[in-house]
Amino acid sequence: MLRSFALLALCLPVLAFADGLPSSPYIEVSGHGELHVAPDLAYVNLTLEKTSLDAKAARADVEARAAKVIALARELKIADKDIKAPAVTVYPQYEWHQTPSGDGKQVLVGQHVTRSISLTLRDLSRYGALADGLFAAGVTRLDDVVPDRSDRDQLQEQALARAVQDAHGKAEALAAAAGVGLGAVYRISEQEGSRGPRPMMMAAMKSPGAQQPEFLNGEIEIDADVAAYYLIGH
Repeated sequence: MLRSFALLALCLPVLAFADGLPSSPYIEVSGHGELHVAPDLAYVNLTLEKTSLDAKAARADVEARAAKVIALARELKIADKDIKAPAVTVYPQYEWHQTPSGDGKQVLVGQHVTRSISLTLRDLSRYGALADGLFAAGVTRLDDVVPDRSDRDQLQEQALARAVQDAHGKAEALAAAAGVGLGAVYRISEQEGSRGPRPMMMAAMKSPGAQQPEFLNGEIEIDADVAAYYLIGH
């Protein structure tokens, strides 16, 4: 079973490695640490868009809806520093039309106007009101809602410490199983790709008149992984 989570490498003392690994016998292990905590904020990403042959009218429509979204955010006590609303983008949109002769051609169907807005919601009890308000404001797409913690850096450090402890426990188990002593740590490195909270379920936006969207206050997982190399003791 130990082989499923770690590799015991017994290297000849005379062997040297170009990649910085020890030249004496060593144990290589991985460690994983994670925390399950309730989120205290969420990042809400949405898109407003409109396609029309009248670019000016399309832009005016998008800007009017964006103004409603920003007003809603301020009404719900979202600070301006937590509202990111970059300028609109405009580009021509074409469709491929088949001609009676069998040929085809690109036909301009309008100017596509888009504006993305990102909100940081620090009071999760307001999620339902925010979702309802976004629908009423004419949001085209609610792209994603990402839960997070305001103290994630500190929690990430705790997860990292657990990963180191996990690696040490595995190294001790491997050394005992192999009948050798566990020496000093040669190297420990954090493995990339594990940082950040894992998503949780949040309710979808509902149509006007329906029950207000509910925030599902579950848990998020913050994890960390390490690779560790221990020398084999005598």
